[in-house]
Amino acid sequence: MKAVIQRVKSSKVIVNKKIIEEINKGLTVLIGFEKEDTEEKLQKMAKKILNLRLFEEKFSKNVLEINGEILLIPNFTIPAITKKGTRPNFQNSMPPNEAKIFFEKLKSILQKNITTKAGIFGADMEVEIINDGPVTIILEV
Repeated sequence: MKAVIQRVKSSKVIVNKKIIEEINKGLTVLIGFEKEDTEEKLQKMAKKILNLRLFEEKFSKNVLEINGEILLIPNFTIPAITKKGTRPNFQNSMPPNEAKIFFEKLKSILQKNITTKAGIFGADMEVEIINDGPVTIILEV
């Protein structure tokens, strides 16, 4: 499981030219699931996202402590293998039917702790991000 996490001033997701979700200060999380991911890894990822100190001076506060929000975006391209050639290989990506279940579970875990909005699994989305910093972290569990 891999995530690209960006500290944002605001972020929104657009489908069919309509804003479907948007957040103010918080985190935009692009999440990709891999074939070998487990429930244990899912729990660990959620805990990391919620507790990662990316805010305030010297990175002293997490998204919960600043009363931020999370915009969670499913992204099957994140686990791509790019070691050979110039075309990404997606053989490690979790099959869509399983990945959708993992995505919904992660969203549910996060929503129990913080305002969490999400993109639509499998949709062609535009994601607008006003990165704060910029601060971008790649997280792998």
